[in-house]
Amino acid sequence: MKRWLIVLACTFALLLAACGGEAGSTETIQIEDAWVRAATQMGMGGDQGDTSHMDGSMTAAYMLIRNNGEEPDRLLRVNTSAAHAAELHKSEETDGVMSMRPVEAIEIPAGGSAELKPGGFHMMLIGLTRDLVAGEKVELVLDFEKAGEVSVEAEVRSP
Repeated sequence: MKRWLIVLACTFALLLAACGGEAGSTETIQIEDAWVRAATQMGMGGDQGDTSHMDGSMTAAYMLIRNNGEEPDRLLRVNTSAAHAAELHKSEETDGVMSMRPVEAIEIPAGGSAELKPGGFHMMLIGLTRDLVAGEKVELVLDFEKAGEVSVEAEVRSP
């Protein structure tokens, strides 16, 4: 009976370890330091709580994506219940002017990483479904070409 309880306790501990933590992971893809910039639903011309408008109701998500695999992978899209839409973007400076544009995918080299950060690659969360308050968590589901879906909890931080 004692042996059975020890096996059960060890199995439960392993399951908790596999499910816990802020970082998301698969065998090859690991997500570190995922965070979302705090923001409110209030748009430029709408009332707070009115999610039918998309103007001004957005924020960005950042993280480090490591590819421990032997083949490159690509982040294709991101989904979250915190926004009506989520897009992959890249900020660039050209002739002293900053611009931001959507990208089809973000490449993660084999044995390397891709850093999503302010001023570079990032995820835009558009049409927020709720206020994102510092200290809360937001679930993001990242869809990779080879690794498939990876879920991660991102901490909401003040700018």
